[in-house]
Amino acid sequence: MKTTSFFLVLCGGKWLGYASFGFFADAFGRRKPYFLYLLIAAVLVPVYGVTRSEYALLLLGPLVAFFGTGSFSGYGAIASEIFPGEIRAAAMGLSYNVGRVFSAIAPFTVGALAIKYGIGPAFFLQAAAFLFAALLSLALPETHGQELA
Repeated sequence: MKTTSFFLVLCGGKWLGYASFGFFADAFGRRKPYFLYLLIAAVLVPVYGVTRSEYALLLLGPLVAFFGTGSFSGYGAIASEIFPGEIRAAAMGLSYNVGRVFSAIAPFTVGALAIKYGIGPAFFLQAAAFLFAALLSLALPETHGQELA
């Protein structure tokens, strides 16, 4: 029952994060919300990883899910606007799937770190990845309101 409750609460946070990103991107541009989602996830993930209270996990879980997975909905808007039309589909597919290759390694890496150091410290690797992505997002051009080429 606890696992189902935690899962449902996390799913609610994920859904809200995915659904709200588009509204924020339309209101504030693409780059700012993308950066903030990633940065807040970088802060929340290690806190979630070291939290031992079930109630705190239940409260933090939707926030981690909101920001940690909500940023994924920004990929389509951002990537489709930065690549020229002639290569857009290929470039988006390549960049998305290169990222998937690296993310496929993550469960093994986090699991190996968790065995050696505990699950909390292993979450710091995920936080570092979010922080790195947030910093990289600052290099993206702002394309909000521009015509696609």
